[in-house]
Amino acid sequence: MPKKEDKIIEDEKIISRDVGDGVVKEKDVFANYKHKCKKCGYGKAEIINLGAQYSDENELILLRCGKCGYSERIEKKAT
Repeated sequence: MPKKEDKIIEDEKIISRDVGDGVVKEKDVFANYKHKCKKCGYGKAEIINLGAQYSDENELILLRCGKCGYSERIEKKAT
């Protein structure tokens, strides 16, 4: 006779929860850099540093708008 712990659970009820409105106010929570978007005028952007591919190239930095997702490229000179 199998023990009570060895029984396989055949039916399991999965309860789904609805996510309420207003849990996250902003679309992109990582957009914390003050930068005005050229496309929509939103005032916050996320910084994405792609680095340099080769040692003699400049660093590639992208600023992505926290509202519309528009990306602007900024190059930082290598020292």
